[in-house]
Amino acid sequence: MLALLSWQASANESMQNVDVVQLGTYQAHTDHFVWLSDTPAECKATSGNHVLHFQEDQPGGKALLAVLMTALVNKRKIDIQTNGCDIVEVYLK
Repeated sequence: MLALLSWQASANESMQNVDVVQLGTYQAHTDHFVWLSDTPAECKATSGNHVLHFQEDQPGGKALLAVLMTALVNKRKIDIQTNGCDIVEVYLK
């Protein structure tokens, strides 16, 4: 299963075989926060909070939420591509 967001960046960072540890959101917002068993180096290098995130109201956002929830509930590994702390794509293993 694959979930894609609308934008693609040329310098995406990939991580394989990571676990989804926690998902979070604020009730009044569509921004979702994702904690994994590891954090991409690009995200660690940013200033501020080093938590991955995506917007549910962006194209592919609902599918991305479904894939991440499936991985979390069923304890499945994922492969993930990020751009900074933004999630670009997720592959369910």
